[in-house]
Amino acid sequence: MFRPDGSLLPHHQCPMADVLRTGVSVRGQEVHIERPDGSRGIALVDIEAVKDSDGNIVGAVNCFQDITERKRNEAQIINLAHEAEHRAKNILATVLATVRLSRSDTVDDLKQLIEGRIDALAKVHALFVQSRWAGAELHSLVAQELLPYCGDTEGRVRIDGPGVMLEPNTAQTIAISLHELATNAAKYGSLSAADGRVEIAWSYMADGRLSLRWIELGGPTVTPPSHRGFGTRIIEKIISAHLEGEVRFDWRDQGLTCEITLLLALPARCGATAGA
Repeated sequence: MFRPDGSLLPHHQCPMADVLRTGVSVRGQEVHIERPDGSRGIALVDIEAVKDSDGNIVGAVNCFQDITERKRNEAQIINLAHEAEHRAKNILATVLATVRLSRSDTVDDLKQLIEGRIDALAKVHALFVQSRWAGAELHSLVAQELLPYCGDTEGRVRIDGPGVMLEPNTAQTIAISLHELATNAAKYGSLSAADGRVEIAWSYMADGRLSLRWIELGGPTVTPPSHRGFGTRIIEKIISAHLEGEVRFDWRDQGLTCEITLLLALPARCGATAGA
C-alpha cells in the first residue's frame, strides 16, 4: 500500500494494523494499493475488529472496494469543470470585447451588428464541439462563414489552402475577422454585385507564419477610404491584441484585398485541402 503522495505505507502503519492495535473500527478510508500485476489503484476499506468473549482482539475483517475508476471519473469531471470555466471566461471575454467594439448610428443597427458577430462566434463554437474542443479546421471555418453568400452563382466564393487546425482562441478571432470582411463585402464590396466574387486563400510563409488572404473581384469600383471604417479597425485590433498578428488592407480598383499574417500557437498542419 502507498500514501496519497506516492510514498510506501509500511504494514505496521496501515489501517489494518491500527485496528488490530486499538480495536477502533475503520469506515470508508481510502488507501492506495498496488495489485499483483504492478498496476496501482485506490480502494475504500472498512475494517472491523474481531474480539473473543473476553473482549480481546483476536483478528479483524477487512472489506476492500476498488474505487479506482470512480476516482478517475471524479478527477476527469473536476478537470472538465475547470476547462469549461476557462473556456466560458474566454467566450465571455470575446463577446464582451465584440460588444465594446461595436458602434452604429442607430440602436437597431447596433443590435444587428452585435447579433451578427455573436452568431459568428456561435458558428465557430459548433466546430469546436465537432473536434472535442481541439479547435476548428480553417477550411471548414471559412466555408461556414461564407456559406450565406455563395448563392447559386458558381465560383462566387473560392476557398483554397492547406489543412490547418486553429486552436480555439485563434479560430474565434479569425471567425470575427471573416464575418467583418464578408459583411462589408455584402454591403459595399464584391458580394454586393451580381457578378462579384471572393477568393480566400492561405499558405505558410518561410518564417513559419500563416498568411490568410481575402481578395474581392468583380464588384463596384473601389477607392481608398478617407478614414478607417469601424469594421477595419475591429479586425486590426483583435488580430493584433488577441493573436499578435498583422493586417494589411489594399483598396485596389478591382476590389479590397486583406492579408492577415499570424504565428500559430501550436503546430497546426493537418494535411492539404482545397476547394471552391
